[in-house]
Amino acid sequence: MSTKFKENYLAPKAFYQKIAAIALPLAAQQILNQGAGFVDTIMVSHVGGVGAVAVATQLDNLLGTVSFGINAGINIYSAQFYGARDWKSLKKCFGFQLLMNFLNFLVFFSVAQLFGMGVLSFYSSGDRALIELGWQYLRISSCGYLFNCVINAYSFMYRAIHRTKVPMYIGLCVNLLNAGLNFLLIFGHLGLPRMGVAGAALATVIANGFGAVAHIVYAFVTKQPFLGNLRELTDWDRIFLFPIVRRMIPLILNEAMFGLGNSMYVKAYGLLGGAALEIYKIGNTVGNFFYIAVLGMNNAVGLLVGEQLGKKDLEGARRTVRYLFPLSGVLAVLVSVLIALFAGPMVSLFDLADTSIAAASVLMVRLFALRIAFRLFNVIFMATLRAGGDSIFLMFLDCGVLWLVGVPLAFAGVYLLHIQTIGGLFALLQLEQLVRMGIGYLRYRQGTWCRNLTMETQKKA
Repeated sequence: MSTKFKENYLAPKAFYQKIAAIALPLAAQQILNQGAGFVDTIMVSHVGGVGAVAVATQLDNLLGTVSFGINAGINIYSAQFYGARDWKSLKKCFGFQLLMNFLNFLVFFSVAQLFGMGVLSFYSSGDRALIELGWQYLRISSCGYLFNCVINAYSFMYRAIHRTKVPMYIGLCVNLLNAGLNFLLIFGHLGLPRMGVAGAALATVIANGFGAVAHIVYAFVTKQPFLGNLRELTDWDRIFLFPIVRRMIPLILNEAMFGLGNSMYVKAYGLLGGAALEIYKIGNTVGNFFYIAVLGMNNAVGLLVGEQLGKKDLEGARRTVRYLFPLSGVLAVLVSVLIALFAGPMVSLFDLADTSIAAASVLMVRLFALRIAFRLFNVIFMATLRAGGDSIFLMFLDCGVLWLVGVPLAFAGVYLLHIQTIGGLFALLQLEQLVRMGIGYLRYRQGTWCRNLTMETQKKA
């Protein structure tokens, strides 16, 4: 191994320890979240509602992606204010974060309650049985959107101040409560009514309500540095808000369009039939278990690069990104091996009477190795651009490539190439990741993302 390679790409031990300190609690939290979804889907498979929940959760997924855009956009500044130890500005960021998350809740709750049946009809291609079951889930689950938004606001702020264990521990309690309530409400144990998919939705709402309250109580009891009185949280002026909003809006639009684009994949899968939606839901649920490597890398890159930029250590930010390339390669190999070993046993836990659906679900999980390997490198570029406020180009890289390459490929695969299996269609769609990787690397090399943003929000003397 050459000396130049070691200097540029192999970090000192302390760097990897810091990555682990940030990423592992976040990864553990994601394991808990995916574990909860995994258990939910297993239980729902016993009442024949997997496909219905797959279409009913499309609005939940869109809410989550928009919430990510809001919180990630504000966290660009929160992470840098934390690096600069500017507590006054950090409080103002959190106040703005709460306001934007509340507005996000209002929009999606209104859509779910007023237009939910139409949304379900679109994704299920008019399958009446799926629509009816899906509505049982959606009309209840949408009542918990406010709790989701509160949890997201607090969780992202804890990430900005490098206290990622807090949402991990609260997430553990939420997911354990959710699993227990699912068992009781789906199947009707301990004298409770057997509610089926509606019970799964109600369990999620109650558990997330507990999580939101736990976050609020813990923050106030421990006097977290981002908390303040109403005046401190809302002491915004145009000079403070304008740069944040200018970079946040492209991220929100990007995440909204990205989430909508991903839901177009669900629409394309639905064109292959109701069984394809069931295969997708099971394969996606199991595959996402291994996606935690991508999420951990994404959060670690954003926080570490953002902190270096906040300290005005631009070379340190560049060096941080270089160190992550070989780490991503190692993680890609490790995840691929784990998927190969555990795909079959994990799918076998679901109640699948049709052996062809079970076999197709195992294949879907194994194909996730491709998606995860590509995404592990793509999130380095995307999180780096986000940390440096390169929001417009990030929108093109993330959302533009999806709509210009991925979505056309999905429907071309169905209508022009006449692909009949969901596994074949999923494999074709990974070409999108390759295109994104090439463009992202070129943008990273240009270095336009490498800049300090904290002075943008300050009044000029």
